[in-house]
Amino acid sequence: MRQVSGAPVVDLARFLDAVIYNYFVGNNDAHGKNFSLLYHGVGTGNVEIRLAPPYDIVSTIYYPELSQNMAMKIGGEYSSEKVLPKNFEQLAEEAALDKPLVKQRVPELAEIVIAALGKMDLGHPVAAAVAALIRARCEKTRNNSRH
Repeated sequence: MRQVSGAPVVDLARFLDAVIYNYFVGNNDAHGKNFSLLYHGVGTGNVEIRLAPPYDIVSTIYYPELSQNMAMKIGGEYSSEKVLPKNFEQLAEEAALDKPLVKQRVPELAEIVIAALGKMDLGHPVAAAVAALIRARCEKTRNNSRH
């Protein structure tokens, strides 16, 4: 992205948010094919390449028959249940991102997700159960980030 994006700083921040969000929602099936680039203006001589919006996000942790390991590791860890702040710091290092930025963004995004869950209509029992799993993951990560 640093080499091809028309706005690499923005797209790297959006990519980081997508990785963190996939972790929060328990999308253990998130893999490289779930991230794409959009080419705007093809054929015009003025092509702009940008990160596509996130897609194919499913809370696979809700389904016990699916793998409980993530398709892509976060800071050397494949088990989402074992991811700690140090893993996000390692991810920052591996991706050449600013460690303090990543360290700040993880609990910040957890708060955003928790707030959004509070505004959702969770009338269906499955929706409520998935939301509870996501909330618990966000709260755990937020609390671990404070230490």
